[in-house]
Amino acid sequence: MEQEQLWAIDDNEYDFYVCHTYVDRIDPREYIHQKARLLYADGGIIHVFTATKHWYLPGRFYMWIPANTAYHLESSSSHIHLYSFYFKELEGVHPVLLDPNIFLSNDLMREMFLFARDWEGGISRKTSYSRYCLLRAMMAIIPEMSPPIDAFPMQHPYPKSEKLRRIARYLNMYIDQAFTIEQVAAQFGMSSRSLSRLFKEDMGISYIRFLRAIRIAKALELMAENTYSILEIAMRIGYSELSSFSNIFTRVTGIRPSVYMSKINEYKN
Repeated sequence: MEQEQLWAIDDNEYDFYVCHTYVDRIDPREYIHQKARLLYADGGIIHVFTATKHWYLPGRFYMWIPANTAYHLESSSSHIHLYSFYFKELEGVHPVLLDPNIFLSNDLMREMFLFARDWEGGISRKTSYSRYCLLRAMMAIIPEMSPPIDAFPMQHPYPKSEKLRRIARYLNMYIDQAFTIEQVAAQFGMSSRSLSRLFKEDMGISYIRFLRAIRIAKALELMAENTYSILEIAMRIGYSELSSFSNIFTRVTGIRPSVYMSKINEYKN
C-alpha cells in the first residue's frame, strides 16, 4: 500500500474508502488507520496480528478492525483477492464493532462485497450517494446479521524468516501429508536439529505445534465451505483418525469440531 493511498484512506473528507487488490504476496508492514477496516479475503487464509492477538481469517469470513488499531497481515497463500472497506467512526457505534472481531460472511454480505468489487477510492455522501448508502447499510447490518465467531482468535505465531515461510508454504501445499521434521529438513537442505532450532528461535514453538496450527487453519477453511464431513476434513489435512483430529481441534480452538460446524450452519441460515 503506497503512502498516498494511506493518506487518502485517512482523509476526513471521505466517509468511506474502498480499496480492492489482487495479490500473490501480502505486505507485512504494520498499519494503523483513523478509519475502521473491514477486510474480506477470497482465495486463501490471512493471518492478522494485533498487539495482543493472532487471528486466523479463512475464506468466507471477514474481519472488522476498529479505527486506531495497530495490526499487520501475513499469509502463506497466493492469488488472494483482498476486499478492503474503510469506515469513518460514528458516534453510538454498536459495541461489537469496538473491538477486532471475525465474522462469517453470510450470503447477503458476500453479495455486497461482490457488488462493490469494482469500486475504488474515497466515497462521501456528496460524491456518490448510492454507494454511500450501501456502505452505511453494510456497517449497520454487521452486528445484526453476522454474529462474531467465538472460536477465534487462536494464539499461534507465524514465521518471521523467509526460510520458514517457504517451509510453511510447502506444508500448506501438502497439508494431507504427515511429514516428519527429518523429511522437511532434508527437503530444504537442512539437518533436523538445525530446523528444530530455527523453529524455536524464530517462533518459540516446535515443528509439531506449528504443523498442527496450519492444519487446524486449513480445517477452518474447509468447514466454512460446508462441503465435507468432519471425517473428510480430518483426512484432507493429514489425520487418519477422527478422534485425534477432534481432540487437537478442540485443544487449539476451544470448541469441538461438531459444535463449530453447527455454529457455521446456524450463522449461514
